[in-house]
Amino acid sequence: MKHRSLRAGDAVRVRSPDEILATLDADGTLDGVPFMPEMVDACGRTYHVMRHVEKTCVDGYPMRCFPGNDVAILDSSRCDGGGHDGCKHGCRVFWKHAWLEPVEAGAAAQAVDADGAARLRERLRVKVDDEHYFCQSTQLFRATQPFAGSRRLLTVRIALREVRAGDLSVPRAVALLSRWVVQRWRRRLGVDERLRGHQRQTLNPPLGLNAGDRVRVKRRAAVAATLNEHMRNKGLGICYEMTRCCGRKAEVRYRVDRIIDERTGVMRDISNTVTLKNVNRSGRLGEECLCKGQLGDCPRGELMYWRESWLEKP
Repeated sequence: MKHRSLRAGDAVRVRSPDEILATLDADGTLDGVPFMPEMVDACGRTYHVMRHVEKTCVDGYPMRCFPGNDVAILDSSRCDGGGHDGCKHGCRVFWKHAWLEPVEAGAAAQAVDADGAARLRERLRVKVDDEHYFCQSTQLFRATQPFAGSRRLLTVRIALREVRAGDLSVPRAVALLSRWVVQRWRRRLGVDERLRGHQRQTLNPPLGLNAGDRVRVKRRAAVAATLNEHMRNKGLGICYEMTRCCGRKAEVRYRVDRIIDERTGVMRDISNTVTLKNVNRSGRLGEECLCKGQLGDCPRGELMYWRESWLEKP
């Protein structure tokens, strides 16, 4: 496993387009991780390392890791889908260490050669064919691997590595461990059963919400009334972590009308669905998922999607 050279909080600069281009294969990837068009404008800019990616969730699979242990997440913007026909998945971007260079805190951004940026964009792949997209999300399974050895106490081992790396403080690790234990006991006691609805054909009437609108998350019983026995509303599920936001006010981040399916690479249209931010008295809860059965949040920080039928105007 390669030596880790970047830690949480380190200042880095995204390398120039030509330097990044030199690391990519014919598909615009490095070790299977695509460099995407949405990342090109970050070239030459300085950021801080938010998280080292010790683990990552992959839709439908157990936690996985990058073989080189050389991927970080920066305090940069999420993917806006601009290079992928407006996908609203809102993914955090993975950055290979080879695409970054350490700099002193406060270092200035560097000018980027426009011709170099154009050459880089030409190399980047965004589709496999007319229907299937190509991005970090769709290639995540191929770019990662299962953890080696026994999976027993894997969550704790990963947490200890994050503490040693400075990505996770000891008090935070203890708090997350406590939350994880409590959640497991609540599930054993049947807390998820409260979310099993009785609708055979679920409905999701529109509220006409837009970015910036204030909303209130409905009470748990009202949310459950919109769900089927699989805790889903028109195919979209809700988890226990989300229901801790019930009764709280929030702000609409943006509407979600289309996302690329991570498993198939096909664009899916979505109706009457939004993401939230600034959920009062919740910290990040309600914005990013807390992966089920894992100690702490996955570095991907997937945004939670909310059906408008689960919300109301205050």
